[in-house]
Amino acid sequence: MKFLILGAGALGSILAAHLARAGTSVALLARGRRADHVAAHGVALTGLVDCTVPVPVVRPGEATDADVLILCTKAFDTAQALDGVRLARPPIALSLQNGVLKNDELVARYGAGQVLGATASISGELLDDGTTRFTMNQALPIGELGGGPSARVADIVGALKSSGIAAEASDDIRSVEWTKYAGFLPLFAPALLTRQYTWRNLSDPDTAIAIAHLIRETCALAAASGVRILDQKGLPLNTIAAAPPEEGARLVRSFGAVFGQRAPLHRVSALQDLLRGGRLEVDAILGYAVALGRRLGVAVPTIETCHQLCAVLNRPQE
Repeated sequence: MKFLILGAGALGSILAAHLARAGTSVALLARGRRADHVAAHGVALTGLVDCTVPVPVVRPGEATDADVLILCTKAFDTAQALDGVRLARPPIALSLQNGVLKNDELVARYGAGQVLGATASISGELLDDGTTRFTMNQALPIGELGGGPSARVADIVGALKSSGIAAEASDDIRSVEWTKYAGFLPLFAPALLTRQYTWRNLSDPDTAIAIAHLIRETCALAAASGVRILDQKGLPLNTIAAAPPEEGARLVRSFGAVFGQRAPLHRVSALQDLLRGGRLEVDAILGYAVALGRRLGVAVPTIETCHQLCAVLNRPQE
């Protein structure tokens, strides 16, 4: 099985390095200075894993061969990134991007039968010297969009798991993807607004209340969309959504204490982008929720306020 990782940021680098180190055929589709760096020096990881691994680099537009395409670019880069893929046959494709609209572009390109659902509670940070700090390896669920098990999911999960990535098969990937969204959106907005490490926002009494409100509103969107949110270990989203704000905030702070011990240097990927002066996924994460709330008649005042405050970060300064 041959893998092509599209996007050489932190997540793409982590996956490519693990697969290459395990002897699995993998290439990294990258561009510009990042492509030059990987071609010259390989992919270097530090943190949870310390290694430097040579990984073949494919430039946009170059022909290559792959059975599995894993999309790790930002949501606003999807169309341009996929335009640079040159494969002889449609791959099995899956996206590890944030949000819940990420599969649509893959389905439009390759057909619904070629696309799997996936989400990653795996993260890191691309440092100035080109090294990737690997900070979290919690879970990478993969599943058929229509639900149920399949041999191809088992094969992909097996390859990733054998390489050291915490991959797992899911029979209900839509719920898993929405659960990730319901846990990510409440961390996304505070990260951009406070610029703090993740554990600090989770642990702070005031920010924890805001996070509890964001969780409640995102879970309400899921319920109105007919999607079941899973009460995941550590941050019980449904319990927080159903509780009074003060109790929900207490549960958020409890998770923050654990998170601080487990991943004290973790920063939401959007905050990493902000600190580097990069473009942000504000519309894909917050704007989508606002639009969905209006369409479904679900009030999301906290999300809407966060969207209004964060939207300015994508606007050019005059």
